[in-house]
Amino acid sequence: MKEGLNTEELKEAAREARHQLEREQEELMKRTEQLNGVMTALESTEDVLQENERLEEEIEQLRSQHQEEIEQLRQQHQEEMDLLRQQLQEEKDKNTKLEMQLNEMSKMTASVAGKASQEEVQKALRVFVNKSKRKKMEKRVAVKEMVLELANANGLVLPADLAATIDSLDDEQPPEPLPSEVPEVLAKSKYWQKLKAAGLIDDNNQPTVSRPEAALMAEALAKRIGIDNKWKMFEQLWQRNNMRNDYNTALEQKKSLEFQERLKIILD
Repeated sequence: MKEGLNTEELKEAAREARHQLEREQEELMKRTEQLNGVMTALESTEDVLQENERLEEEIEQLRSQHQEEIEQLRQQHQEEMDLLRQQLQEEKDKNTKLEMQLNEMSKMTASVAGKASQEEVQKALRVFVNKSKRKKMEKRVAVKEMVLELANANGLVLPADLAATIDSLDDEQPPEPLPSEVPEVLAKSKYWQKLKAAGLIDDNNQPTVSRPEAALMAEALAKRIGIDNKWKMFEQLWQRNNMRNDYNTALEQKKSLEFQERLKIILD
């Protein structure tokens, strides 16, 4: 993201993108109406064919002479009907996608409205993208495309961790865990609240980061709060096993150093 990001430019770009999407949606709606008109005309043609079948009893000899031609016309008519149905469904799918993009753009614009500094805008985007991870696949795809298009249009360079999160939005997501009851020692801790405010813990009290990074969070919290049996407590809270192995894995990863520095900034 550009240094010294102008929020008004970002908001203007969002408005222009929204207007473009609205214009495309209007064009798609016009196209859908046209296809519906053609579909109605073809349905009327089908009624005429049915009437022809009634008359076939009176002109049996003539119908037998032209049976092959009639069959070809019927087959051609069916193929045209199938093609139009497919086109109509594609137009409806595009229309639905545009509606979702407009909706998600409105939410993102609201989330960054009034943000002045680059750090505040990045924080708002992180929270917005992390919350989007819990949405259905089609909405996650819409969020990913919309954010990337907006960033590219403005020449914004996203931080590596945020770009990675955005890139994974269209990955298959595991079922969302049920909300867990937070132990009192955590609920009353300012450090726990700081992690939630930073978007590292979601509304269901689950981590929004990878398993190794979650283990580093658990270690940092236990150290500051004074929790002895930390792995058992966090395994129950976050509904997982073998967090000690996750912690050892984190220590072997170079990228963990950056996350540990981020934790220090948030917690201290």
